[in-house]
Amino acid sequence: MSERNITAARLSALRGLMRKNKLDGLIVTNNLDQLYLTNFFFYPEETVLLVHGKGVACFTRDLYVEPFGKFAPEMDVKGCENRLAAAVEQAQKMGLKRVGFDAAKESYQNGKMMAAAGFAEVGGFISKLRETKDAAELKLMREANRIAYQAYEYVKPRVKTGMTESELAAELEKFMRAKGASGPSFLTIVGFGENSANPHHETGSRKLKANDAVLMDFGCIYKGYCSDITRSWWHGNNEPAEYKKIWKIVEKARKTGVKAVQIGTANKAVDAAARGVISDAGYGEYFTHRTGHGVGIEIHEQPYNSQTADTVLAEGNVVTVEPGIYLPGKYGVRLEDTMAVGKTGAKILTKK
Repeated sequence: MSERNITAARLSALRGLMRKNKLDGLIVTNNLDQLYLTNFFFYPEETVLLVHGKGVACFTRDLYVEPFGKFAPEMDVKGCENRLAAAVEQAQKMGLKRVGFDAAKESYQNGKMMAAAGFAEVGGFISKLRETKDAAELKLMREANRIAYQAYEYVKPRVKTGMTESELAAELEKFMRAKGASGPSFLTIVGFGENSANPHHETGSRKLKANDAVLMDFGCIYKGYCSDITRSWWHGNNEPAEYKKIWKIVEKARKTGVKAVQIGTANKAVDAAARGVISDAGYGEYFTHRTGHGVGIEIHEQPYNSQTADTVLAEGNVVTVEPGIYLPGKYGVRLEDTMAVGKTGAKILTKK
């Protein structure tokens, strides 16, 4: 399917949601929602889209007019300074009776302006569409995750005593960029020793010792889509029995969680499956975060594999399974894979 057909299909699905909710217009200011709808990357707060029944009006900075106009000739592209005001005026000139906006993604000032114009606060229509990845998205996500896995395979044998966490993070990011990534999908986490016991450790200058725990949580952006992978291991020949024990427990939890990822399974059931393994082994209090999250254009998206989730997995969802055990002041283990939910079961994307 061509980029134009992909865009048309997504806009058609969005208009279906708009009709269902009796909207004849929708303001889109979030740049990642804009990327989803147009396949074109705008920087934040530089563009406003007005989606209506007959097309899309794009109000943007002058510097985008020529490149985006060529990229999407079917859209009405206008360069202007006050882009939201221009979109509001256009909607009024067109006589659109009910125009909506996603209040959860708006600034206070923008929301106030649109409410004053009589526009309606509506749910996250585009966020809902983004939960289900189409074939084109899955292809890009497969490549993003393949690059991340290759980076792990590349750096692991090159991890040396005395190197810093930041040096290892730099090696990961350099490799991924060399393979086509535009950058990391989040701040790369590398934790050595006691730092591996902090799930969101800030990578720093800690040097790797001759016998130390290593945890790497990282990913990359490939053509707008994110990957996410975590690997943990012991560096050195004197692996503590306790570390070996918790690694095996976490690996069992990962496998159990992966097996639970199926169409129709409640997200909280995926969390319970992985969490149950760790709790049954006596380490429940040391698993301090949810089992996973959705991934796509953003590194954290719906749906979430958490204890409080009220959602159910559907075909096209992409989610992580990432159980962990963290022993404060000692070390931690987290093992994470990103998975695509399909008709015949879930497929692990974080592999060759």
